[in-house]
Amino acid sequence: MPMKKIIIPFVLLAASMAFSSCEDFLTKSPETSLSPDTYFSSERELDLWANKFYSDILPDPGDLVELNADDNGSSSSLSALQKGTRTPSSKSWSADTWKPLRNINYMLENNKCSDAAVKARFDGVCYFFRAWFYFEKVRQYGDIPWYDHVIGSGDTQDLNKPRDSRGYVMFKVLQDLDKAYEMLPARWSSDAVYHVSKDAALALKSRAALFEGTFRKYHAGTAFVPNDTETVDGVVISSDYFLRQAADAAGKIVGTRKLYTGNTMKLADAPTDASYREYFILEDAETDETIFARRYNVDLKVRHGLQFDFKNQHRSASLRQVNHYLQADGTPIQERTGWQTLSYYDTFQNRDPRLAQTIQGPGYLMADVDETTKLHKTEQLSWERTFNGFRIIKFISDTNHEGATTSTTDYPLLRYPEVLLNYAEAKAELGELTTEDLAKTVNVIRTRVGMPGITAVPATADALMESYYPHAKGAQKAAILEVRRERAVELFCEGFRQWDMLRWGEGALLTPKATGGFQGIYIAADQVGTDIDLDQDGKADLYVYTGAKGSTKAPSTNQIQLGSGFTLSNGTSGYLTYWAAEDYVWNEGRDYLWPIPADQRTLTEYALTQNPGWDDGLSQ
Repeated sequence: MPMKKIIIPFVLLAASMAFSSCEDFLTKSPETSLSPDTYFSSERELDLWANKFYSDILPDPGDLVELNADDNGSSSSLSALQKGTRTPSSKSWSADTWKPLRNINYMLENNKCSDAAVKARFDGVCYFFRAWFYFEKVRQYGDIPWYDHVIGSGDTQDLNKPRDSRGYVMFKVLQDLDKAYEMLPARWSSDAVYHVSKDAALALKSRAALFEGTFRKYHAGTAFVPNDTETVDGVVISSDYFLRQAADAAGKIVGTRKLYTGNTMKLADAPTDASYREYFILEDAETDETIFARRYNVDLKVRHGLQFDFKNQHRSASLRQVNHYLQADGTPIQERTGWQTLSYYDTFQNRDPRLAQTIQGPGYLMADVDETTKLHKTEQLSWERTFNGFRIIKFISDTNHEGATTSTTDYPLLRYPEVLLNYAEAKAELGELTTEDLAKTVNVIRTRVGMPGITAVPATADALMESYYPHAKGAQKAAILEVRRERAVELFCEGFRQWDMLRWGEGALLTPKATGGFQGIYIAADQVGTDIDLDQDGKADLYVYTGAKGSTKAPSTNQIQLGSGFTLSNGTSGYLTYWAAEDYVWNEGRDYLWPIPADQRTLTEYALTQNPGWDDGLSQ
């Protein structure tokens, strides 16, 4: 797959601004004539300044390595959240942390463009990014000071302001997104998918409101949400309030877009195509399913290293994730005889096609094409790329993208399936999900990969899903669990899972203490010490042994000695597991939020209170 070579003024402008702070940029030498009185008056100037928001605030593919530290996947290192090593002194709010907010408020206060339409459009951009900025802060810290204006260095009162309640801040976030929706265009005249739009505002609103609504529901009565109901600007807010806001925002998009169904790369044999897999390795973001994306380009040296990270971090899915995938007929995997001891090969047979398009299975075709045969190359499962046999292939393009900074595939930030699932989840949490809702959300997603839809609102909870989400509750609990299953499958490895488990009150399951680590493929007792043909092609793929190594034809990278970090869940047989001996730590009364940095509490003369359960050694 050739890397794209297209000149992109948008990215170029963002790159040209990346080195400048707000103060530096506005105090350059007089000949530039840049000052609040003369700048922000033309569309070009507004665009140049606003491009800083795209580069400074939005996540990039590299963030997925940390964000995917969850119960459904593992890598060569565990996150501080999973190891319990976060401390009030390990995180600092440097000036750079808050600089993007200052830049946003600065532009809002100084936008003086005489073209009313242009002025409104860029105000909309500001409101969108301020909402994104604050949503991420609330998600991590809970209560947080809300600032909607520029703070001067001498504004002692603002600088020492106490934290505003999370409810207040999230109410303001939704207000900003409402303003953004009104002011932003439906489409920009060029590079539309790389600019924030009306749909982007609605999609982000559905994400933020769903997070707050479910967090309040599943943490009500705890130190994190002592009282679910509060009044903000005369409006009574609660978990239901935010869930309705989520459903309403998503509902405006539901039915207006479609999913990508291309199969130009032919990465799977007919009749099942691989449009789901292909979507995530497109060089240029598809514009129906994709609501908003970051663009990468080789000519401008704007590239990322996600594929490099996945290889070197041995990114692997867990058995827990694999068990979310239904059988091809739409029934859960536990209805298959012997489902708990399926071999690697059998695990992939007659399953939701997204399993083999997300995790390397038998017959895996690389994106690389053999120049002689003109066919896609095959690749043997290698323990250079996995710990437990469930290697993640989502986002994996051809080997030209495998360097530390050589990947140029665009990165979707907001896409249609998430909005569909946000709608379905909000409605189910409210106890209002209907068969019609399922038909236009979950079933649309399943149709793309040829999976059967849900014909009626589930009334009986799936036992396996119930064990995976023990705190799920509500009149439509069975439906909630099915939507969570679909979310785990469709949005896997896109940075949602950690936050989903935290908002659902399932944080303890992010640290797989009960299961003894991140479990992978099943190894029978009689397979230990013998060559294992994982994909049934007649070749030795894996050799697992204890003590002295015997004779084997398996590749050297796939010769695994038990006890050297690897274990089997039952000792002499079971699920191949890594990180089993890790001392996982989870504090239920503390770990749903990050600690407020101790240095900031001191600087504000203790105006910033500490989050529940965190001891920073300060007396107040």
